[in-house]
Amino acid sequence: MQEQQQQQPFNVGYHLFWYRQQLTRRNVEYMRLSKAKYFITETLLAKTVRNLKACSMDELRTVNNQIVFKHKLKHQIYRLRKLQSLGIKNANPHMQSTEL
Repeated sequence: MQEQQQQQPFNVGYHLFWYRQQLTRRNVEYMRLSKAKYFITETLLAKTVRNLKACSMDELRTVNNQIVFKHKLKHQIYRLRKLQSLGIKNANPHMQSTEL
């Protein structure tokens, strides 16, 4: 029974716990933090989309905002990977871009 639980991917509760723990740390690992945030958003969005028939207009707007947020997180993770490939480790994803 325990073997089955260990093989399953982490659930949203675990990721929320881990995310909150990381926020309290002095040296945050931005890549892992962004990935956890993306997983949480994606999982909650998938659960919401399954129940779209019963959604109000306000809930549909919220779903749309979550989709936009998920795309921003995906771009942020891509940017962090790009910075890591350039040798910049643990870059803050909110730092100003140097793209022209």
